[in-house]
This record gives sequence, C-alpha cells and structure tokens, in this order.
Amino acid sequence: MKRRIISFIALLFAGLALFSCSKEGTDLDKFYFSYGVVVGDNPDYKIKLDNGMTLIIDINRVPNFDVKDGQRVLADYTPINNLPEGTPTLLPVTETRVILNYLYDILSKDYLNATDIDTDEKRDSIGYDYINVNDAWIGSKFLNIHFEFYMNNPNLRHMVNLVYDEIRSDEDDIYFTFKHNAKNDMPVYRAFGRVSFDIEDLLNEIDPGKSVNIHLSWDAYYAGNRSHTITYRK
Repeated sequence: MKRRIISFIALLFAGLALFSCSKEGTDLDKFYFSYGVVVGDNPDYKIKLDNGMTLIIDINRVPNFDVKDGQRVLADYTPINNLPEGTPTLLPVTETRVILNYLYDILSKDYLNATDIDTDEKRDSIGYDYINVNDAWIGSKFLNIHFEFYMNNPNLRHMVNLVYDEIRSDEDDIYFTFKHNAKNDMPVYRAFGRVSFDIEDLLNEIDPGKSVNIHLSWDAYYAGNRSHTITYRK
C-alpha cells in the first residue's frame, strides 16, 4: 500500500510539473517563424509581422536581445491562444499575445538605382561575384531574399546589393539585379544569408487592384545568369 501511495504522489507531482510548463492552455510545442519589424524599444516593444499581425509579447525569453524601433527581424514565437472574455471571434484579429522564443536580426537595406552606378569605381564596389538565390518574395514593403555564397575568411564581411533598373522598368514590370561583392575572399565554404530590401516607394506607385511582375536576376555559381519573377498584386 505504501508503494502505491508513493507512486500516486510521484504521478501527482509529474502532472503538476507538466501543468506548470504551460500557460493557460498554451501548447509550447507549437512555434512559428515570421518576418516583421520591431515597434518600440527595449524592454517594451512589439513586433509587427509582414501579414499585418502585431505580436504582443507576454513572455520574452530573450530579454537581453538588443532591439531598436524599425529593426527588421525574424521572430520565433508561440501564440497564447486565449482571447479576452467577450471578444467576438468573427472579427479580424490584428494582435495576438505570444511567448517570444527568439529573435534573428535581418539585414535590411535600400535598393540602388542603376543610373547612379555610373563609374567603374562604383561598379567595382557593387561587385561582380557569383551568388545563389534560394528564395525571394514580397513581404510588407520589403523584397526578401534568402541566398547562399562561398567564403573562406570568417572575419571578412561580404556585401550584397539590389540594383533597380529604372530605365527598363515600366508600370507592368519592375527589374532588379541582385549583386555580390566577395571582397576578394576565396570561395571555399558554403554560407547562407538573409536580406530585406525596402522597396516601399516602388510598391506605392502601383495602383490598387493591379498586378505587376517583379523580375529578379543574379549571376549564379555554375549556372550563369538566373532569374525569378514574382507576381505582386496591390
């Protein structure tokens, strides 16, 4: 009998331990990765995702991660699903309370105009080195690119840029070239990167309801000139 009582107590504590790992029914095994922009500064900031949803951070597991307003990030988060009592569930949800598991800083840059790169020095600075594009898409006001390149020196930072061909582009087609400057680094080890280019001014010129083809080209390793077209609907 004593052994049964001890077993029951052990099970009871195990149940309490499992319960203590959840927050109001939150499934901590469910986590999501989404691109967004920081709104505010440490420690009281929010994250506005590219889909328009704003993450309200109930639990911050990376409180020492230094952020600033407007910073581009990739957020790893777990939603806390409970809605306030009386909230109509049919209304569109624009905010959600979350556990912030981690943040990844995303390089964000402005694009360059092709007509401004008008000297050999500027063209050399932009670079002629190969690069591979693994994925590209429009999110919010950004053209996001996942890319890979080859490197050798871990202390040497390569440079990437997006060049807009304003002469070739028109109201139906927008042309970009993704450029890489390896800074004379040797192509030994494969590496990966993420970058978001702010193209808000170009997207604002598109009329509501209109579709535009956004063409992205680059010089790939072993494959020569490659391109990818994104159909964007305003």
